[in-house]
Amino acid sequence: MGIVQAESTARALFLRMSKFKWGLVRAFEMALQSLLFLVPKPNRLPPSDSAIRILVIEYWNLGDLAILVPFLSRLRNSFPGARIALLVNANLKFFLEAQELVDEFISIRVPWAQHFSRWKKYNPFSGLVLPFLRVVWSLRKRRFDWVFSGRMDIRDNLLMWLSATPRRIGYGIGGGGFLLTDRVSPDLSRPHRADIWLRLLSAVDVPLDQSTGSLKVGESGQQGAARFLRTRGIPHDATIIGFHPGARIPIRRWGDERFTDVALTLLRHEDVHVVWFSEPGLSANPPAHDRCHLANLDFDSFLALLSQCRLLVCNDSGPMHLANLLAVPVVAIFGSTNPVWFGPRGSHDRVVIRPEMWCRPCFDYCIFDQPYCLRAIKPKEVLQAASDLLADVRPDVNHPSASPLLVRIRGN
Repeated sequence: MGIVQAESTARALFLRMSKFKWGLVRAFEMALQSLLFLVPKPNRLPPSDSAIRILVIEYWNLGDLAILVPFLSRLRNSFPGARIALLVNANLKFFLEAQELVDEFISIRVPWAQHFSRWKKYNPFSGLVLPFLRVVWSLRKRRFDWVFSGRMDIRDNLLMWLSATPRRIGYGIGGGGFLLTDRVSPDLSRPHRADIWLRLLSAVDVPLDQSTGSLKVGESGQQGAARFLRTRGIPHDATIIGFHPGARIPIRRWGDERFTDVALTLLRHEDVHVVWFSEPGLSANPPAHDRCHLANLDFDSFLALLSQCRLLVCNDSGPMHLANLLAVPVVAIFGSTNPVWFGPRGSHDRVVIRPEMWCRPCFDYCIFDQPYCLRAIKPKEVLQAASDLLADVRPDVNHPSASPLLVRIRGN
């Protein structure tokens, strides 16, 4: 299959892009081709040293950065002498600062990644526009040798072109293939976003693998987690089950009361302790039980405590991906998104989902008055998945990457 045909198929499979939207992208491409000759080309100076300077573009959210970790790990291991920079959401560079995967963080606030409102995303009078353009223009002075983006998005391809990097590696699936120097053909059999990122490395002769990546837990985080367990009276050999009922996007939240039902039933029938995770500064209503403990911790301590959990029950969210990187099995409740693209990847993981919902994926914009794909999932189905997983896993079990079990819930 040629690259054009592969991209057309991937556009339908991976992006679900309608004919109308693709027409808009094509119109934007034609407008770009007529305007980009006006952008001055910088004088390419020789590199200041022999190290390859690499830019990676991923400015979205915590879960997206977690999905990026296997790619960054493989990139670092393959090019240990390279200087790697990450163009990242200004609020999230803390996530990778201690992981030794990136040498430099370039903070940016991209207008279309900040809002749900389509008008706010593309408002030319937004206060985000000028700072955004300054950062993009500054990339041209940094003399990167390679730039990567796995977004399959014409906007990212345009950012790579504007950075004036001589080697631009990405996908033409979502348009803008002419802006790339290395237009990678998609692998239609590997649609998970982590694999889509990893495939980019074939352009620089790195063999493909199924690396899952991992996270380091720092000493300060370990001390914070140990202090939490000690002050809550949780024995060192206790079976700890994590619950994280939050999600950045409201239509991905199953509901605190449903999580509470599952947690209380587990506490009544199992000799476990429940850690109810909540982000600092947000109100939380954990179940009232002497073995249920609210954890409102800094990020490093959160990672360390999460790594101590036997399993995590959560929404489709960033913490789900973090648990995967820490080899903690998950029960993930999916509504609007496709777990084949964004789901957990551990061999013990469970995805609880209503597969018959015809409108999936809708991402951030539900066409109904509420996300019925989540509301139709009952606590007993999640409880069953958690009980089965608890029986399967042991503290010393390794969790190699494999397809998670889908707990498919049929309609009544």
